[in-house]
Amino acid sequence: MPRMSSEESHALGAANRKDRMLQEALKGDILFVVSPVAVTPVPINAAWTRDVFISVENAAGEVHEWFSEEIASGISIADVSSAGTASIVSTTLSIVNGQAKVVVSGSDNDWVNADTDTLTVEEYTGFASETLAEKTSVETFTT
Repeated sequence: MPRMSSEESHALGAANRKDRMLQEALKGDILFVVSPVAVTPVPINAAWTRDVFISVENAAGEVHEWFSEEIASGISIADVSSAGTASIVSTTLSIVNGQAKVVVSGSDNDWVNADTDTLTVEEYTGFASETLAEKTSVETFTT
């Protein structure tokens, strides 16, 4: 039997990993992970942005790289501020190879102590009727 080349061996390993991850997802081992979960910047009187990273993982923290999906109304933004407004470009969550990045923006106003903005990744039932629970990333301005 001929020996496998390094490229063939890596391709086979990747295919086996993808198959294992799909099997885990079919058994319910699939969830959203949000980072950061919480941030506490100092109050600011200016526009700002922050990045929130979302991944689809198994319980062991491995990314389901096979998962690519456009989830309409998959994310939302809310704020509690006396002057500022937080926003996102779209409420569609675009996951590619198990990962997504959402930019949260704050208006050019006073963001004072205890003002907050919350990005919510909405509960999603899709792949094999498995439900991925809602997750949040909260920013609380703190002196």
